[in-house]
Amino acid sequence: MSFFILCFMIILAAVLNSPIAKGFVGELGVRFALSKLDKEDFRVLHNITLSDGKKTTQIDHVVIGRTGIFVIETKNYKGWIFGSENSAKWTQTIYNSKRQFQNPIRQNYGHIKMLEHYFPGYKQPMVSIISFSGNSTLKKVDVASPHVHVIHTAGLARIIRSYQETLLTKPAIAAFAEHLVKANIKDFKAKKQHVQTIKETQQQKKRQLFANTCPNCGSPLVSRVGKHGNFKGCSSFPNCRFTA
Repeated sequence: MSFFILCFMIILAAVLNSPIAKGFVGELGVRFALSKLDKEDFRVLHNITLSDGKKTTQIDHVVIGRTGIFVIETKNYKGWIFGSENSAKWTQTIYNSKRQFQNPIRQNYGHIKMLEHYFPGYKQPMVSIISFSGNSTLKKVDVASPHVHVIHTAGLARIIRSYQETLLTKPAIAAFAEHLVKANIKDFKAKKQHVQTIKETQQQKKRQLFANTCPNCGSPLVSRVGKHGNFKGCSSFPNCRFTA
């Protein structure tokens, strides 16, 4: 009997350590944090997939409320997190092991641009929130933009409540939310195509970087020196702020 229990525990540990399981746990944490918001003032939408006819974007969470639109990207990571708003990659450090991942602020910027496509009449800046799980330490994260926040999940409701200016009426909140619910792509094939598109985009970006070409605007990349050392930046700066 103990042998089967041991096998079960090994399988369970492997499943819980998988990226899918970690992402699911992170999503649950964010849902719980957002449930603390006043339902009279906010509509909270989860896992929204949208398309503008050219590309498809999956957004973890969108909060539409009296004080604006909040777009949330979740990261269920452990260890120390290092990054800046304008860098192409961020770094996760666990003991002596380091790995890089895509700048989540840039990732969420793409989500916001998609939402702007759906709400062309909304002229206020949407608030970008990157939510890291409590297992991580935001060791050094540099953010300058006033409507961009990198926080732990536990602080989500506090950040959203910190916005006080009334921007939307209750009818507008309901209309915006219903518009997104109707636009949400629920078809499995479409979501699968979204994942494939992301992979193809990443491969295309790698090819452009190898060719010393900016993946954002197509201009040549040039070598620069910053406070953190050497890096490559777009030659079209400041019109394009891509760095690698």
